[in-house]
Amino acid sequence: MNYQQFIQTLEKLKRAPKREAVLWMLLRGLTAEEIADEMGTHHGTVRKQISTLYKDFGLSSNDLPGDRSRKRDDLIDLFKKYKPEWVENITPDSVKIQPLTGIVPLDSPLYLPRDADEICREVLTADRRDRGSLPFIRIKGSSGMGKSSLLVRLRYFLEREENQVVGFVDLADLAMDPEIFEDLNLLLKRFTQAIADTFRESVDKLNPAPLEKNWQKERSSGLNCTNYLEDFIFTPIQQPKTLLIDGIDEILGPDKPQNPFLKLLRSWNEKRMKVVSQSPIVWPSMAIAYSTEPYPELDIKGSILQNVGLEVELPEFNAEEILKLSRRYRLEWSLEQVQPLMELIGGHPTLVNQALYKISQEQMSWSELESQATLPTGPFGDHLLKKFSIVYENTDLKLCFDQLLRGGTCNDEIAKFQLEKAGLIKIDNAGVQVRFKLYQKYFTNTLQS
Repeated sequence: MNYQQFIQTLEKLKRAPKREAVLWMLLRGLTAEEIADEMGTHHGTVRKQISTLYKDFGLSSNDLPGDRSRKRDDLIDLFKKYKPEWVENITPDSVKIQPLTGIVPLDSPLYLPRDADEICREVLTADRRDRGSLPFIRIKGSSGMGKSSLLVRLRYFLEREENQVVGFVDLADLAMDPEIFEDLNLLLKRFTQAIADTFRESVDKLNPAPLEKNWQKERSSGLNCTNYLEDFIFTPIQQPKTLLIDGIDEILGPDKPQNPFLKLLRSWNEKRMKVVSQSPIVWPSMAIAYSTEPYPELDIKGSILQNVGLEVELPEFNAEEILKLSRRYRLEWSLEQVQPLMELIGGHPTLVNQALYKISQEQMSWSELESQATLPTGPFGDHLLKKFSIVYENTDLKLCFDQLLRGGTCNDEIAKFQLEKAGLIKIDNAGVQVRFKLYQKYFTNTLQS
């Protein structure tokens, strides 16, 4: 294939976003099964798309296992020749370059889809013709469970796979201006502008009226926000649309506009996203994400937006998922080798990735990882310090957790609720337990010293 044929083939792929996405992940070393999991589709469908891609780039031949591996190498060589920027630093060992921090990049093979991914996809793409309301999803979990990474993937999926118009707002971006959370009117004005900006970037020819001219002083800021979005943003967009909001944590707290902001979201769900009149629904579907970790610090005694929409709480990885992730780190583990890791840190996504990185990329032995696990300078030092500050600053939590660490019981239901939401204990049919060995050992040494 010459350069002109290569570029023509690449240009045609722009009209087939699903195959282009498969190509992107194929070049990054993902298997057909891993790509199917990432995209939420059937393995056989992905294999057919991969075969079509090989044929498109002139690499058609017998589809045997060994041949598939050779064709992938040939495809990478083709891109190295004509489009090297697409394949720089994405060899099968590219996972060694950087440890994961924060949001898992879209093209990273280290993101592991869970049932929550599929639930959110199904809810946000369900047929709405016979439904009286639009979906409102609340994605929650303690810190490091993958909430933001899931939101980013929902955006990609809805835009590329479902041709939806998607707006994405992160309240953490607004937090760079501290005074914004001291003035509800200013917060909602900036919030409204952020929503307008993100949808304007996604929709050609969407040119809403200036916000300032339509923000009436005699109206409440919540009504100004709602009316502006409905009149100038959501009504003009005829396509299916979804609004994703991250960083809800930023507005939580007794000194922040927690209640009026959340009441606004509740009112959207109850009045704007349901059939309550003869007028059609113009509002978008919505998914928001927030951390349950601040519950103890903010003395929150119940779920945020309780009974509003669908609650999706992100679970820890199970043994099979950790085994799959270990293979993406190029570790040849068995389920038996996964068990000691789960005893130490459970299936906490951030901690599991940190442990696998240390073992696979820095050649840390299991005994070294275990002996350094609770040290301030160890692999989990920053994580443990954050958890410690949550407990240490709250007398009731400290007392309750100390009782549980000693194998006793705690009768303070509010403290147990907050400890669970902070990810420090688990409550199930077996009773109340410290979540895993790392916390048991660390807090036994620190709280009782």
